Amino acid sequence: MFEDLRALIRRYLYEPDADREAILAALPGDRGRSQVEDPVATVRACLAREHEGRVPGMYLDERFEMPHLRARYPDEHLNFLVPESYDPARPTGLLVLLHGGGSGTPREAGERWFEADTGVGGFGAVLAEMPYITAAPGNLQLPTHKRWSNPESNAYVLAVVEEASYRYAIDPDRVCIAGQSMGGFGAFHIVQTIGDRFATVGCHAGAWYWGFFEGLRGVDLHLMHGTQDAVLGVRPRFTDVAFARMASAILSGLHLPHTYVEHDGGHSFTDRVAYECFQGFLERVPEEMRAPFPAEIVTCSHKGAFRLYESPDWFWLTLGRTHYGSIEMDHLEPTEPRPSYSTTGFRHHTARIPAGTVHGRCDADNTISLQTRNMDELSVWLSREMVDFDRPVRVLVNGEIEHDGLVQPSLAVALDSYARRRDPGMLFEARIDLDIKRDDWELQKRFAPPVEPEQ
Repeated sequence: MFEDLRALIRRYLYEPDADREAILAALPGDRGRSQVEDPVATVRACLAREHEGRVPGMYLDERFEMPHLRARYPDEHLNFLVPESYDPARPTGLLVLLHGGGSGTPREAGERWFEADTGVGGFGAVLAEMPYITAAPGNLQLPTHKRWSNPESNAYVLAVVEEASYRYAIDPDRVCIAGQSMGGFGAFHIVQTIGDRFATVGCHAGAWYWGFFEGLRGVDLHLMHGTQDAVLGVRPRFTDVAFARMASAILSGLHLPHTYVEHDGGHSFTDRVAYECFQGFLERVPEEMRAPFPAEIVTCSHKGAFRLYESPDWFWLTLGRTHYGSIEMDHLEPTEPRPSYSTTGFRHHTARIPAGTVHGRCDADNTISLQTRNMDELSVWLSREMVDFDRPVRVLVNGEIEHDGLVQPSLAVALDSYARRRDPGMLFEARIDLDIKRDDWELQKRFAPPVEPEQ
């Protein structure tokens, strides 16, 4: 029976042309069939793994092995460094490193991380001694110098994590990511959009234009920047220290924990001071652990470091349709009308953008409290770590009860939750879908000023 179920689930997970609606309809627990006792454990048991025969070493110029990922990314370059301490019987941490460069950077650029000559840009000797596996992918060949800062690169980064977990025993709550220069751009983007996937996000010499930093509750950000990163007449000011200083100031103003290390070096890891700063981050990585079900989260329907993209999923919330209205978001831009290599200043302000936000809190009494702005639809994902499924679950939206009753765990929901991030460490077994759109006319009547009677 389980082998038949495993085959059904794997078709759902890994066959791009599978009829997923038909598969979901055939799962236990649907239409009177017997319910799977632990949907999350069942999904995890069906994930594809090929850990046997993997030995320590450095593996350059690799390709995706998982068929569905190989079909999507046939030409992308992957590089792995597996330390001698790796034991497939004990899940280990994973660090994904995003290289710098620009719109002309080749796929082979990821290999630079593993150069052995320490102090001149490569970290191969250092990483080989670290108690985790390192993945250094090449970039997608997109026509932009923000190759790590868009929805396509997000999907690619998550695919790299899935491929690494297929090859090696990876602890899903000890997956970290860090970027340098163009990769630092990506770090500012990733921490806002898919930061819930990582135990920590490291950013060296990065930049951003848009920031929904209020959403970084439950996400660890480690900022690093050199005061000599951009020098007038020597290096353009595209990655000026102003970007890191402002991000840290905003996070401090929001009382959100983060790490900011400002050093006296320059932009590249050929600078000894910059190199040693990043080495300090690497030494911190083994200590990092993600909490996949934080009690309090904040999210926004549109996020991104340079352009704002639809960003529906964040921890245990998925945002759907938004209503008219706007929110304030941090914006940092050069002061010159036409920024150049010698831009000398930056301006921070809050800009109003059309979007919706949700501030969610999971209370100990089986209550989910949501404060929303401009939202019409959203979904709340639930796990046994968050609520007791033997008791009614109450959902409050802006102080009003939207749901109050028992919620049934479901294998179909657990599968659907895996599809969000393909993340076995953050799976959910129940979901409450909410339609919270209010009648416009009723709202107008409620808040309209009283009409004075005629004399």
